[in-house]
Amino acid sequence: MARVSEDDVLLLWRAVRAFRSGARPRCAPRRGAPSECPLYGRCPRWQGQPDDRIASLSESPVQTERRQATWPCSSLLDALGPGVSRIGP
Repeated sequence: MARVSEDDVLLLWRAVRAFRSGARPRCAPRRGAPSECPLYGRCPRWQGQPDDRIASLSESPVQTERRQATWPCSSLLDALGPGVSRIGP
């Protein structure tokens, strides 16, 4: 089991946020190429949910948070925090 510092956790948190954010997030599938995200197959974001940027313009912040909470990466981000000192069982 690996021990991690707060800085390691923060870097991982930032990397996951950057991977899933933006106008064309890196977790999105590309023309003819599969997504680079290992969680893609379980993610409702790419399995029928509306486009995140467009939906967030018409939704309330609470609705947007609820929709994004269904994404597997959201659970991962919620689990990461300053109190995390180990990665593994």
